[in-house]
Amino acid sequence: MNQDLSTKIKLLIKSEKALLDLEIRKKSKQAVWIAVGILSAFIALVMLNATMFLYLSNNFTTVTSAAILTMINLGFTALAFYIASTQGQDSESESIKDIRDYAWTQLANDIDETKENINEFKDSILQAKENIFGLKNLLPIITSIISLSKKGKNDAV
Repeated sequence: MNQDLSTKIKLLIKSEKALLDLEIRKKSKQAVWIAVGILSAFIALVMLNATMFLYLSNNFTTVTSAAILTMINLGFTALAFYIASTQGQDSESESIKDIRDYAWTQLANDIDETKENINEFKDSILQAKENIFGLKNLLPIITSIISLSKKGKNDAV
């Protein structure tokens, strides 16, 4: 059982490490996409805005041209943040979580079984202590003999 418990603990540790690695990879991908989104937004604000504003100001008023450019910039930014948010959990992390949960369950079962074994051992020691060499069964007979001998001495006097 000791080897089995050790194996379950190792399995639990490995699954937790794998989940941590997956989470780090996921967060790093999200960070890259967020950085791309921010960089895209700044580039769009600087380069595209200047070019588009000059082009649109020939056909529209300056206020309308600025509003159109703002909507385009928000669209690019929203697209980048949407791509970053779609980096969700995949089947690999779900299967590792299942392994982790299984290991936790098995470990808890082993701990409960060990606790029950310790309690049974304790109870058997207490019972053996009370029942040393079968004296517990002889105790009523011994007390009866002692009381009879006391009675016999009192009757003789």
